[in-house]
Amino acid sequence: MSFIPSCDHREDAIKSLSEIYAVSTEKIDRALREPQAREIAEFPSEIDVPNLLFVMHYLLKASPRADITHACYYHSTSYSGCPSWFDEGLLGSSQAVERFLDKISDWLPPEKQLAAKQEFRKVVNLRSEDEGSTAEMCGPYAWNTFTAASSSPSGINYRVPEALLSSNFYGNEELADDLRGIIEERLKPVVVKFKGKISNFDTYCATLWAYLLSDDGKFNLTHTFMGNGLAIPKDDIVALMNVP
Repeated sequence: MSFIPSCDHREDAIKSLSEIYAVSTEKIDRALREPQAREIAEFPSEIDVPNLLFVMHYLLKASPRADITHACYYHSTSYSGCPSWFDEGLLGSSQAVERFLDKISDWLPPEKQLAAKQEFRKVVNLRSEDEGSTAEMCGPYAWNTFTAASSSPSGINYRVPEALLSSNFYGNEELADDLRGIIEERLKPVVVKFKGKISNFDTYCATLWAYLLSDDGKFNLTHTFMGNGLAIPKDDIVALMNVP
């Protein structure tokens, strides 16, 4: 099987890039300290992917391997603390909201269960339409790096279902508060690390470089996993990574 790159932390990203470019980790580390690389890092919001990859190719005198098709991705969510929560894998948006509510239904008053499902469906449908798609073709969403999934404001937000972050849900604030309370009090935040197909390999490589060139590791380019509404099988879940 081809090597599966990942980005749990800085050392993991360096190791992944050394495999991708087939060079030593020491060579990756030296390239990151070169002035040409550091100049790019001074303006993270203006990083140009082709230019970044050209500079790193020049510094390494090497090109990425062509046989890498999958990488490890990171999905932010919450769970009961038991691995069986993900026995069905990691579901796409449409299925996920239904199953999530089924799992917490015992903690929600019966008269609010139907309303919650209706609100979740509405928000997922609206979000999907905004993306030019349908609920059945969206999610699961994932980040390229563990830091983005666990430490960035967006990653923290997605520890609760995205529907509860949407202003479309605020028409029933009492219900939203009930659901958020259940999640925060009874569930544990977790990052699901899984194997997925890379949609754009150049952007994936650039994401790892940008992550390493940022001081806090929180700078992230566009992420490169496209769920298309398909479930990630349980066997493709690599780890459940608990976060504070």
